[in-house]
Amino acid sequence: MQTSEIISIVLCRTMNIPALNLDLLSVGIAVAASLILGSVVFFGNRKSATNKLFLFLTIVNSFWSVFNYLAYHVTNPLITLWIVRLVMFFAVLQAYSFLLLMYTFPKQSFQMPRKMFAAISGLVLVVLVLTLTPYIFSGVEIRLGEVPRPIQAPGIIVFGLVAVSSVVGGIVILARRLFKTSGKERRKFLYLLLGLIIMFLLIITFNFLLVVLFSNSSFIPLSALFTLPFVLFTSYAIVKHELLDIKIIGTEVLTFVIIVVAFVEVILSSTLGEVIFRSGVFIALLVFGVLLIRSVVREVKQREKLQDLTIKLKELDKQKNEFISMAAHELRAPMTAIKGYVSMVTQGDAGEISEKARGFLADANTINDRLIRLVNNMLNVSRIEEGRMVFQLETEELSHVVRAVYSQFIPEAERKGLDYSLKIPKHIRDKVSVDPDRIHEVIANIISNAIKYTDEGSVMVRLVQPNKEFVQFEVEDTGQGISKEEQEKLFQKFYRIETNVGKTTGTGLGLYISRLLVEKFNGKIGLESELGKGSTFWFEVPLAISIPKKN
Repeated sequence: MQTSEIISIVLCRTMNIPALNLDLLSVGIAVAASLILGSVVFFGNRKSATNKLFLFLTIVNSFWSVFNYLAYHVTNPLITLWIVRLVMFFAVLQAYSFLLLMYTFPKQSFQMPRKMFAAISGLVLVVLVLTLTPYIFSGVEIRLGEVPRPIQAPGIIVFGLVAVSSVVGGIVILARRLFKTSGKERRKFLYLLLGLIIMFLLIITFNFLLVVLFSNSSFIPLSALFTLPFVLFTSYAIVKHELLDIKIIGTEVLTFVIIVVAFVEVILSSTLGEVIFRSGVFIALLVFGVLLIRSVVREVKQREKLQDLTIKLKELDKQKNEFISMAAHELRAPMTAIKGYVSMVTQGDAGEISEKARGFLADANTINDRLIRLVNNMLNVSRIEEGRMVFQLETEELSHVVRAVYSQFIPEAERKGLDYSLKIPKHIRDKVSVDPDRIHEVIANIISNAIKYTDEGSVMVRLVQPNKEFVQFEVEDTGQGISKEEQEKLFQKFYRIETNVGKTTGTGLGLYISRLLVEKFNGKIGLESELGKGSTFWFEVPLAISIPKKN
């Protein structure tokens, strides 16, 4: 009894699989694992010469495994002879593709010089042709109950020299690269080298040396298993050390398991019809698995690109904020100086001026105040978002701040002819814990917007008490109103309202900053508006005694 048959009987009794199908099971597992691994690597980067050669090697391994299986399960001597020759044919391709892969690995482009490539390819082509002639195997000896034994010819020496030298050359090239690297890169190469050495040692020992020197072919039916060390070690290097920049493997493992289960179903078939049907399902699953791997790899690449773009956008946003902060600092000083000089001229420090000139200066001062608010808004955005803004929380009566800000905008409202009013109940509870300067900015932003976007009618500023725990500030105007679509975006960064003449105004920072500041004070901000019927902007903050203590 042959050694492979003894192994088959022991394993099959343990696994409850028919003894005649163990060889087929090993072929199915090896082929599925090899093709899936090759697909994973190839679709990881289809432009890489290394990845293309890797896929080619796995395909050649698969054909070599299949023909090895068929060579010892076909009883017709002529057909068996040609299958054995095809085994040798793909063995030469196996060694050749391995040498090219090792010479190129891990580069993106093909590395072998043209003259060397032409010389090696020419020699390999000659040997490939030779494998299909009687000069390597002249016939096959088939004995009852034994594994078929090929009848060797002198050309087997040429085959051995070319195949073995290609394998040894590839291993030497990879070993040299291994010793030139260190750390994580060395571990990647080490696992790949170990897998390849074990695979080719098994193949050369059991498929060549034992056959040629001792005429022992008993292990050849299990040849497909010899490729598994390469698959397993390479897969581990991919998962553990990101060999060939492949960062996903979960889908591939699941696909492999499904395909193996389908192949076991083929093996356990009891009728020819079941074999044909289940074989079709197996092939379909194999094709589907490769396509699934391709789509998953593509999706992962797209996600990685999006992550890279997100990081770049964050960097650009950071640079933009730094630029805005720098520009704002440079702008605020001269505008503050302008405000001072205009005030001095208005107060008569430069001599008497006419009322008309005083009006122009007042308008210039108002515009300058807007510019100062704009600069402050730009500074506040970067400070708040980067967590650099320092808040000086104090217990303050909100009505005091509201009255101060209200008075500031009286001249502007009068120039536009608006009915500008303030309504604060006498006994309202309005002590809140806020930063007075920051809440002043919020109130100024809301009142300024109301006056700016109201051409005629009224602007009412008021405080109300919605409940015992909060105080609410409101500004109601009779302006053009805001659509529902714009209301949803109004408190976003850099969003600007479109006016009734189709123009956008403002910087889109005032309300965004107001929202951030109000939320810092444990409050909330919002609006009620309808096109053509004006708007009511509001914010509410908790009373000082109701603010929860922060841990």
